[in-house]
Amino acid sequence: MIERRTVVSLAAAVTISLTTALHSQGKSPSLADLETRARADSNDPVAHYNVAVVLFDKHRYEDAERSLRQAIAIDAHYAPALLLLSRTLFQRAYPRGGYLMPFASGRRIVFLRVGASNTDSVREVKGEAVQLRRRGFLLDPLLELGSPGREWLPVKWAGTLSKALHDYEHGQWASAAAGFQTVIDRTLRPTDSTDVPPVALWYRARTAIHTNDYETAIHDLRSLARLRAPDSTSRVLEWNPFVGEELQYILAYVHQQAGRSDEAIALYQEVLSRNLSLDIAHSHLADIYETQERWPEAVQERRRAIDANPDDPGLMFELGSTLAYAGQYEEAEQVLTRFAETHPRESRAYYLLGFTAMRLHKPQAAREALARYLALAPSRYADQIADARRRLDALAQQ
Repeated sequence: MIERRTVVSLAAAVTISLTTALHSQGKSPSLADLETRARADSNDPVAHYNVAVVLFDKHRYEDAERSLRQAIAIDAHYAPALLLLSRTLFQRAYPRGGYLMPFASGRRIVFLRVGASNTDSVREVKGEAVQLRRRGFLLDPLLELGSPGREWLPVKWAGTLSKALHDYEHGQWASAAAGFQTVIDRTLRPTDSTDVPPVALWYRARTAIHTNDYETAIHDLRSLARLRAPDSTSRVLEWNPFVGEELQYILAYVHQQAGRSDEAIALYQEVLSRNLSLDIAHSHLADIYETQERWPEAVQERRRAIDANPDDPGLMFELGSTLAYAGQYEEAEQVLTRFAETHPRESRAYYLLGFTAMRLHKPQAAREALARYLALAPSRYADQIADARRRLDALAQQ
């Protein structure tokens, strides 16, 4: 069986930001720095994303869109790129005027000014932007939604909440939690929580997640879900970007991150009982089953995800990976080969193909796949690159 830890670390590496690496060296990355890195690591989705972030900030939306589409072409499940592309498309469609609408990417939110134009081309762009935003949310519902516009805060608590949100945005978790807690304590009634501002519950939950206090986060999200229940008799909430089903999905994901697998499985299954076509929920279930080494269930959920959305290439790659982890090498080889034929820039597929070929006693195929991996792999995959070289050396001695 393929050593899952090695391949998982490869997948996780996609979420690491090159700008973070530059900042850790005490440097402020320039656009030229990031473009140079993207050219050197042209198959790194994060490198293209980091270029796009700077281009977006400079209002160079067409250039940002090109970089983001490059990132997504490599990794269709890179959620930050999906979300930023959503924002970019809205900015291009509605450059000025109109009304404010919240859209998120990465760790921030921007209230975009959406215009009144409703041409066919604008409707098409808006439709794609909405789909991208939804896709990013499903892949990672904990991507930061940021603070709402201060004018949306309850007037009575605007000062306290503004201070707490400021602390939250600057990573001052203790003071942020204290501010949100103050509002919750002073508005929570023994038998009724409808007076608690939803923004306070949401951001205390977010603060708790940042400090790994999942118990508090889950408690607050449950309270928020009750406020948003379809049969709730509470007043209409003035601020809350979620409906009840989305909050239940977030709760499942938080349970998953907290390692509470049984609770997460039950919540995902409940969501899926109402919407079997929610392919990424199947994917998250498969991830959980993989951690438990419940390979038949993991493979089944991967297949269900593809049945729900056969056009998503990321789901095909995930199926191939899971088959490889499960020791089903012949089918893994077939699936990964089909994926690599249509997505030749995703180096991780060749890394896995090299392993599967070795397990199937196909040394020539293994050498070709690992050599291809080394030619494509982003430099951030240093450990895996070293491992692939060791395996190639071993194959050369056979």
